[in-house]
Amino acid sequence: MSKMNFTSIVILLFAFTCASKTDESLDGKSYQILTWDVNHIDKQDPDVLVFKNGMMDSEACHQYGFKAAAYTSTIKNGETSFSGTISSETEGTIKIDGKVIEKQIQGTMLWKKHGQADIKYGYKGKLK
Repeated sequence: MSKMNFTSIVILLFAFTCASKTDESLDGKSYQILTWDVNHIDKQDPDVLVFKNGMMDSEACHQYGFKAAAYTSTIKNGETSFSGTISSETEGTIKIDGKVIEKQIQGTMLWKKHGQADIKYGYKGKLK
């Protein structure tokens, strides 16, 4: 096999790999989730986690002034891991970490607000 053909094959394989990862992107997807304080798992609240235009948003947190924020994600072995932090001028920040496998999502949220102890939440749900 000539060096030129080998290089062409490598480039095509790389392009195919990148194209398949794009199909697994979170962008443009919404997930119906249930959230709970890890110290009070009996009380679960509904939310929608939205990924749009490179931003992540928690619809239930709008009432507290939280706004969409940029997120990062990685794809490995069919699992998409992501992380981002939404913030509110009056209510602090919420760091959202999670993973998506097929149509299922799960993860944690950590709410930090000056003057109160950090509160950790769990969540899980599915593609809306």
